[in-house]
Amino acid sequence: MTIKEVSERTGISIDNLRYYERVGIIPDVPRTKSGIRDYDETSIQWIELAMRFKKAGMSLENIREYIQLSLKGESTKDERWNILLETKSQIEQKMNDLQETLDVINYKMENYENKCEPITKELIKSLKNKRETKS
Repeated sequence: MTIKEVSERTGISIDNLRYYERVGIIPDVPRTKSGIRDYDETSIQWIELAMRFKKAGMSLENIREYIQLSLKGESTKDERWNILLETKSQIEQKMNDLQETLDVINYKMENYENKCEPITKELIKSLKNKRETKS
C-alpha cells in the first residue's frame, strides 16, 4: 500500500507518516526494491496503535519508547507495563477533571430553570407593565 493510500485510510498526513517513521513512533515500513514505502497490514496496525496512544494523551516520546521496547520483545515487558500504568493514571486524572467540570455545568443548568427563568419572566412582566402604562 502506498503512503498516499495509508494517509487516506488513516487520516494522517503523508508528512506525519514519514516523520513518525523517521523518529521511531512507528517501526520501519517495508520498502520495495526501489526504496518506495510499501505499507502492509502490520504497518497499519502499528500506526493505529500509536494513534490510539496519541489520542489517549500519551506523549510522542512515550509512544516512541513503547514501540521501540515492543520491538525488542518480551524482555521489555515490565518497562512497557510501567508506561501503560503512567498513561492510565494520566487518563484517569483527566477524566476526574472533566467529571468535576461536568458536575459544575450540570449544577448550573439545574439551577438555571429554578433561578434564571423566574427572574427572566419577572423582567418580561415588568417590561410589559411599563409599556402598558405609557400607552
